[in-house]
Amino acid sequence: MRIARLTRAKGSRHTWCAVAAVLALVAAWAPGQERATLTVLFTSDMHANVLPFDDVRNRPTSGSVAQVATLIARVRRESSRVVVLDGGDAIQGTPLGYYAIAAGRANGPDPTVAAMNLVGYDGAVLGNHEFNFGLDVLRRSLEQSRFPWLAANISGAKEARLPIASEVVVKRGGVRVAVLGLTTPNIPRWELSGHWVGLSFADPLAVAAARIPELRKRADVVIVVVHAGFERDLETGAAEGSEDENFAWRLAQLDGIDLLLTGHTHRDVPPRALGKTVVAQPGRWAERVTRVDLDLGRKGRGWGVIGWHGENVKTVGETPDPRVVSAAAEAEARVKAEFARPLGRLEGPLKVASLPMSDDPSLDLIHAVQLEASGAQLSLAAPLRGGWLEFPAGVVTPRLAYALYPYPNTLVVVRLTGSQLRDVMEHAVRGWVGLDCGGGGTRLLRDPELPPYNYDTLQGATYFVDPSAPVGARVQGLRVAGKAVQGGDTFTLAVNSYRAAGGGGYPHLAGAPRVTEIDRPMLELLVEYFVRHGTITPASDENWSFTVPLREAQAPRPSAAVH
Repeated sequence: MRIARLTRAKGSRHTWCAVAAVLALVAAWAPGQERATLTVLFTSDMHANVLPFDDVRNRPTSGSVAQVATLIARVRRESSRVVVLDGGDAIQGTPLGYYAIAAGRANGPDPTVAAMNLVGYDGAVLGNHEFNFGLDVLRRSLEQSRFPWLAANISGAKEARLPIASEVVVKRGGVRVAVLGLTTPNIPRWELSGHWVGLSFADPLAVAAARIPELRKRADVVIVVVHAGFERDLETGAAEGSEDENFAWRLAQLDGIDLLLTGHTHRDVPPRALGKTVVAQPGRWAERVTRVDLDLGRKGRGWGVIGWHGENVKTVGETPDPRVVSAAAEAEARVKAEFARPLGRLEGPLKVASLPMSDDPSLDLIHAVQLEASGAQLSLAAPLRGGWLEFPAGVVTPRLAYALYPYPNTLVVVRLTGSQLRDVMEHAVRGWVGLDCGGGGTRLLRDPELPPYNYDTLQGATYFVDPSAPVGARVQGLRVAGKAVQGGDTFTLAVNSYRAAGGGGYPHLAGAPRVTEIDRPMLELLVEYFVRHGTITPASDENWSFTVPLREAQAPRPSAAVH
C-alpha cells in the first residue's frame, strides 16, 4: 500500500510521529481488504486568470484556468474517482474578469465561471474577493455556475437571493465524499456594507465543529475547504500574528477531517500531515493544482482513509484547453479594445513601483486621484502592483490605470487626530527592520513577511523616516501645511476601502469617523482623472524621504522556509 508522502525536513521529530501514526492506521486493516483510491484536485485564488496571458504587462503568464482544465481532464482519463474543488477568490483579479462582469454596465457571462463549468468543478468556496463588485454582480456569477458555491458560515444567503450551500456530498465509484465550505468571517471588515448587506458571517471554527460529526455519518470521506491560511508556522508551530485573519491551523486540530484544503494567503503548501489531518494550499493564479490521492479501505458497508500521497502540480507547460480559450475569446477581445482606448498623454516615462524606496511618481499619481476625488486634506496609499512595470511617454490608455490599481477598492474619507495619524504612519514604516552599511553603500533591510502593499506613504504632509530608530519612533518631522502635527489636531484622510475596514492591521482607521464614502472603483476614478487632465507629467514632490541615503532594499533570509 502507498504510504503518505511527507514534506518535512529529514530527521524532523514531527515527520516520524506522522509516519508512525500512518503505519499504526495501516496495521489496523486486514491484508485482504478491498482497496480503492480517491483523487482530489484543488485550486484556489485563481483571481480570474482564465488565459495564460497578462494583459497589463502584455506577455504570457505561468498559469491559467485553461491549463488547469487540460491537467484535470488528463487525470480524469486516468481515474473515475476524481473530485475537483476550488477555495475561492476566483472571479476577481484580471482585466478579463473586470471588464466582463463589473466595468460600467457589463452584465455578460463571467469568463471565470464559464471556464470552471468546462473544467467540471464539483464545488467552490466563496472568497472575500467574490464580494468586491457587490451582490448584484456576485449573484449573476453564481447563477451561471453549474457547480455549487459553498460557505457554511454565511447566513442570510437565501434572503439575498444568493445560491450558496453549506456543503455538498458527491459519490465517486461508490465512495461518498462530503465537502464542507467555509469562508473568512472578515468580509464585513474588508468590504463596504453594501457589498454584503443582509448577510452575516459566523465563526468558521464553531460551524465546522458543529457540522463535521453530522457529515461523518453521511459520508466515507470528509473534506473541509476553507478560504483562509495558516496562523502558525507549519514547521515550528510558532504563532505568526494572523489569528484574526487565518485559522487553518486551528481547524486542522478538529476531529473528523480527512483533508483540509486552504487558500487566501497564496502560499505553495504541498500536501502534508498536520497532526491527524492532511492539509495543503496550491498558491495562486492557477499556477498549481493540489493533487491528493486518498487510499481507501472497506469499512463495513462504507470506506475509510488508510493512507495518502500528494503533491502540488505546476500548470506551466500545459497546453491551454481550446474550449476554455474559445469561451473567453469575446471577453479577451473586449479587454484589448479597452486597453487601446486613448485617454490622454503621458509626458514622460513612468515606472510603476513595487516598493516605496523614495517618494515615487506612480504613487503620487494615485495620491493625486484620491485627493481630487475625495476633497480630503491627506491621502494614504501603497504600491499595489508587484514588480516594476514601465510605461513610455506617449498615449495613456486604461492599461496604465489597471497597472496602478489592480484591485477594485473604493475610497473612504476618515477623520483622525494628530496622535492617530502618527500611529498610522508608524505602522506604515514598521516593515523596515534595519540597515546594512557594508559593501560601499547603505542597504535598507525589510521584513520578508510583509508584502509591499502594506508599506503606505502619506501625501499632503511632509516627513522623514529613520529606519534605525526604535519601532514606534521612526516617523520624524511630520508636518501638514508647514505646521508640526500636534496630538489634538484633526485631519481628513483619504484611504481605500480595504484600509478603512482595518486591512493590513492599520490602527484607528476601522473605528475612525467616516466623513464620506465614494462607492466607485479606483480604476474608474483613475480613468476619469486621465481624461479630465489630458496631459500627465510623471513627477514626485519629494514630500518624504529616509534620513540616510539608501542603495537598495533587501529582505533578510527567513530562518525557516515554509514548504
